[in-house]
Amino acid sequence: KKEIEKDPGNANAWRNYYNAVRYNRFSETINTPEKQARLKKIMDDMAKAIPESYEYNYLRHKTAGSIVDISYLEKAYQIRPQEPELYSDFSSYYEVKGDESKMTEFLTKWYESKNLAPGLLSYNYNVLSSLEKNAILFTNGDNDTYPVWMLQKVKKVRTDVTVLNVSLITVGEEYLERKLKEKNISISFDELPKYRTKEFVGALGKYIAVKYPEIPVYFAVTVYQDYLTAIEENLYLVGLAYKYSQSRFDNIALIKKNLEKRFQLDYLTNDWYSEDYLAKPVVTKLNLNYIAPLLALAEHYTASDAREMAKYWIEIARQVGEQGGIQD
Repeated sequence: KKEIEKDPGNANAWRNYYNAVRYNRFSETINTPEKQARLKKIMDDMAKAIPESYEYNYLRHKTAGSIVDISYLEKAYQIRPQEPELYSDFSSYYEVKGDESKMTEFLTKWYESKNLAPGLLSYNYNVLSSLEKNAILFTNGDNDTYPVWMLQKVKKVRTDVTVLNVSLITVGEEYLERKLKEKNISISFDELPKYRTKEFVGALGKYIAVKYPEIPVYFAVTVYQDYLTAIEENLYLVGLAYKYSQSRFDNIALIKKNLEKRFQLDYLTNDWYSEDYLAKPVVTKLNLNYIAPLLALAEHYTASDAREMAKYWIEIARQVGEQGGIQD
């Protein structure tokens, strides 16, 4: 703020000031009227001081939080088209609009920028490898959605999978109906809980699995438990995803097949440049999701008296836990 007072045209100082205010005690205060009023005042002051800057237009877009209005995002892009931080919002916008070519264009720019952590691509490659052909996959947020889209659109990995992000499917019924049409699925909203509620997500997965049994339904393990409470007895861990099934099946066999035959796991124990790897905390936290399937497979081998194999998988789980700070 002192830098702004010295030079009101310092756009970088404005951005740092805005971010410092926004992220201070973030989880406690972000939705309070006081915090919102303070952020609005900063944006209003920026509009007077630096209205044509990249920083103002980018932050104005992020503050609005709109996925259907990208006017400020487009202005920021005109000023600095090489900024990778813009590409995620463009990807989401064109996904919702149904413009696959533009979505692919921005995901390709993002991939070529090398701005997305390789560990996120490796993790989500293994999420996709957990699934049967022609599956539907429910995802939760940024780190389990954007890398999947990038793998699908840029690298053509598992393009048979339809991704339903739990936030995006509440943008509008038209978007959800269009996504389901990719699998020749039609739904009756009257047969489901109220749209945009947390109960809707799990009920939608169950609805699809029951009405269209030929289409496998999965939930990434990153999906918040709140969405799945009503169907948790029908979810079976198969790797980095849960499969919805109304009848029991041998999910340990699928965990074994996925971990031993399908997953790329070298990156868990050979993480190059780990000393100054900016996104390492994000990746190591996400990788903790491996521990449940790893230990399930180790228990299987212990029960089968294959103790060396059990030790092998326990050691990988131990390393993952150690990197994520939960070795005990």
